[in-house]
Amino acid sequence: MKTKSILVATMLCACYCAGQSNVVYYGTHSNAISLAFADTNLSTSAQEAIAADLRICLSEWGKATQFRLGADDPAFVAHLYNPKITPHYPETLDFPDDVVSNGVSGLALHIPKNLSDAYTNAFAFAAANSNIVAAAYEFVAFVSSTNFLSVTSNQIANYFLFNQATPQLYQLAFHDLTNSVHGSSYYPPSVLGFHYSPEGPAPTNLWLYIPSSSPVCGYIEWGPVTAIWHDGKWKFSIWEKNPFYTRP
Repeated sequence: MKTKSILVATMLCACYCAGQSNVVYYGTHSNAISLAFADTNLSTSAQEAIAADLRICLSEWGKATQFRLGADDPAFVAHLYNPKITPHYPETLDFPDDVVSNGVSGLALHIPKNLSDAYTNAFAFAAANSNIVAAAYEFVAFVSSTNFLSVTSNQIANYFLFNQATPQLYQLAFHDLTNSVHGSSYYPPSVLGFHYSPEGPAPTNLWLYIPSSSPVCGYIEWGPVTAIWHDGKWKFSIWEKNPFYTRP
């Protein structure tokens, strides 16, 4: 437990406190753009934490993002365009893409108050559930590594959860499950990826969106893969009405 607490403290420091300026990077050439927060009462530490989480989201998925002049709303002068919906956020939240004119830095990415409020709540969740958050990063790192190749059919139930599955079903599905993992790449989640759902085995039903990418017919397809916190572990979820799910 102590080791995980130290790990998550280190992770949160690296992910949510890195850098002194509110700058994020997008596009194939890591173009920099500063942030403009609608909530002027947001603390400096919260602004830096949000900026760091946005950098996590943009580090790989954001390489396809383009800067485009013009916007439908006259309050904005441009927008950041990405053809893929972010795999980091829940469907209830939009990734920020509106650009405002900023007297200090010229242009800045607008962060609406509803998004900064969601981040504030998510940071509180992460602080109160540090071991669970640390375990999520460990899980993503493990399934992304060659160490996952050593998982046996007798161990696969430690990494996947079926709805009302028998032990025999895990055995029968072993090769399909491992092949599905090997065929994709996984990335560190956003702190906004943790969420509760009425679906799943009670009582917690804590889920996580894990960003993933897969090569499909010559291009890269992005989407979130769902994991669930169950029996003290994170597991990829195959659940009724919520299968091993990639949002279109």
